[in-house]
Amino acid sequence: MKAFLILTALLAWLVPQARAGSRDITVGALAYGTFNWELTVIEREGLDRRQGFHLKIRKLANPQAGRIGLQGGSVDLIVTNWLWVARQRSGGHDFTAAPYSLTHGALIVPPDSPIRGIADLKGRRIGVAGSPLYENWILLKTLAKREYGLDLEQDARPVFGAPPLLNQQLRQGRLDALLNYWHYAARLEAAGYRRLLDGGELLTRLGVTPPVPTLSYVFRQRWAADRRDTVTAFLRAAYGAKDAICSDRRAWRYVAPLTGSTDPKIQAALRQRYCQGRLRHWGAPERKAAARLYALLHEAGGDALTGPAATLPRGTFWADFVLPR
Repeated sequence: MKAFLILTALLAWLVPQARAGSRDITVGALAYGTFNWELTVIEREGLDRRQGFHLKIRKLANPQAGRIGLQGGSVDLIVTNWLWVARQRSGGHDFTAAPYSLTHGALIVPPDSPIRGIADLKGRRIGVAGSPLYENWILLKTLAKREYGLDLEQDARPVFGAPPLLNQQLRQGRLDALLNYWHYAARLEAAGYRRLLDGGELLTRLGVTPPVPTLSYVFRQRWAADRRDTVTAFLRAAYGAKDAICSDRRAWRYVAPLTGSTDPKIQAALRQRYCQGRLRHWGAPERKAAARLYALLHEAGGDALTGPAATLPRGTFWADFVLPR
């Protein structure tokens, strides 16, 4: 019995040590999401082996499944909005974020639309992706009020819905303008629709500079502390895959079928917007800009959007992140 107890205690010590030293990373990714683009390149080019880790991919049915998987421990890392991380940290959870992309959603109008600026949105039917808590909608409302005295909730006619359905409604003339996620906006641009402005421009006009990422790689801080080198290796591979997608024809051949379109114009538009979102700088100025954005969104969107904290919770962004070169 004594020997059994000693063996049990030894195994209880060894298993956490093995997990802490593990070079495996299980990531959750939507089969139709752009995160899957770089994961495919990592796999096909063996970038995980080159960086000394083993990539495991768990396909997700929807974004919520990724958050649930991360909370439950079935995945180690997902891509999601860093505002979710801030809300979780306000609740005492230790999730943290590393920047993923600067690509923002955009406000799109038909090619022949008379709408030339925000002031022209008065009285118009504006499609908005998702819900009233979509960050770009809150930023657009804030800018319209600040610069033009417009209350877009009252002075326009917002329509909230699923991104593909809204694209269809704009094409059918049922909407005058559409504020949609970037990849849906890119598809419209490929068909000749006109980009009025995007989330990055909204931030600049609201005084939030330098550029701030929208999405981030998200994982548990304690988990990353036990395997810092492995997480860094994954991020190095992921950023390398982004560069390959934008510069290597072979890498793009892996990705093109994942766009869900065989139209070269749509594929080119998606690739262009994706590549424009690559992060080139990350440091104190960017962190301060993220804090300013958080404060702005907290004031305009309230606890439902950001959580109860009036300022960006400490640790929202992973302190050990260094932009791969």
